[in-house]
Amino acid sequence: GLEATGRELDSVFTKNGITRIAAMGMPLDPNQHQAMVEIPSADAAPGTIIAEMQAGYMIKDRLLRPALVGVAKAVE
Repeated sequence: GLEATGRELDSVFTKNGITRIAAMGMPLDPNQHQAMVEIPSADAAPGTIIAEMQAGYMIKDRLLRPALVGVAKAVE
């Protein structure tokens, strides 16, 4: 039931030009992402998204909802 609903929602989104914003591993883009927390990380470069709390969406080239993300910062 939930999988069918998810597939139906994806098809409606695609039909209307709504796409999910890529976040994980990308540099922070304040036009598409909203940084919620800075996480110390020795593995990722500062300013790189290492956690996604909530997906963001675009409709064609307009922002519907920014992705809420966690951003890497240098270990002190």
